[in-house]
Amino acid sequence: MQGMLKLGTGLAAGALLVACSTDIELNAPHDRTPVVFGLLDAAQDTQWVRINHTWLGDGNQYDAALIADSSEYAPEEVNARIEQVVNDQVTATYPLIDTLLDNKEEGIFFAPEHQAWYVPTPGGLDVDAEYRFVLDVADGHTAEAQTDMIEAITGNITQPPPGVNNFKYSFANIGPSLTTYPILTFKWSSAPGARRYDASMRVHVVERIWADLEHTVLQQEVERVIEWYIGSVTTNDIDGGESMQLELESEQFYRLMNARLEVDPYITRVLGVWDEQVQIARAFDFVLTIANDELATYLDITSPVTGIIQERPSYTNVTGGLGLFASRGQQGVFGIGYTTDSVEELINGELTFGLNFCSANPFSPYYCE
Repeated sequence: MQGMLKLGTGLAAGALLVACSTDIELNAPHDRTPVVFGLLDAAQDTQWVRINHTWLGDGNQYDAALIADSSEYAPEEVNARIEQVVNDQVTATYPLIDTLLDNKEEGIFFAPEHQAWYVPTPGGLDVDAEYRFVLDVADGHTAEAQTDMIEAITGNITQPPPGVNNFKYSFANIGPSLTTYPILTFKWSSAPGARRYDASMRVHVVERIWADLEHTVLQQEVERVIEWYIGSVTTNDIDGGESMQLELESEQFYRLMNARLEVDPYITRVLGVWDEQVQIARAFDFVLTIANDELATYLDITSPVTGIIQERPSYTNVTGGLGLFASRGQQGVFGIGYTTDSVEELINGELTFGLNFCSANPFSPYYCE
């Protein structure tokens, strides 16, 4: 949920010029509006929701934003629940429980500790049901929102092939006089309820930090996961079964490593982790993050503006409040390997030769000794 809520409202002030002096109150009485943000995931055993409110106060509003009470309800003020709805009938009720988390990023709002609400859902949620969020606040406010779910179909990714334990990506083909970079193709079929797919790769790297330039005294090993965004595709409908595809120029992998990693003679890097049982160095995950209709609309509206018109409409699907209550899912093919040419280009190529890479494969000529 990473700071996606807009919790503040602007100050409204006016000047009245009349023949006689008149005292006016700049801040009219303010009515707190609930602000809700929740993304349900049918595959998870815990669901999370943020519940906040707008505010209006005297003085510097940036100072007020650093105070939790400006936008957080006291737990005793809130009665919130999620209802499972099948054929317009409530078939299960999940009361939300308040807690404090300490993972909020620093910014204009208070951090890192923040309030959140959760409900345990052992075994996940029913993808054939809809789920309704219901909020009752002690000050008389109520809010409500409803969402459908995404059916995560196992095996609807066809490229890279799931279940093939020794599948390898080829990012480079090194010839006698020319290195070529093949086009990588990713294919899958859409799941029921899905409107948008965001595809990404995760690159697993182990950094070894040495005390000396000869790399004889190892100080520390750090596992890193580098996120590589590939692109997004929108479905024509939410019925499922639609063929989806993205293509990627494999040379972008080397550009990514060049951009994300620093050249440091005291650091060497291992690409992936060796799987002894299957005899493969596993370095890549292909991940699809899936948004339902409400979430896809929200993402479209809040995406960066690139055209001449800078204004954007606001979006909420919360009745009686502001925010978003939607669903998402995730699928992937994990533990993908790489070819010898791929790591050779990583070690000797113009973009990445200074990054000190080697292979986790003990049978490779580029093995990390």
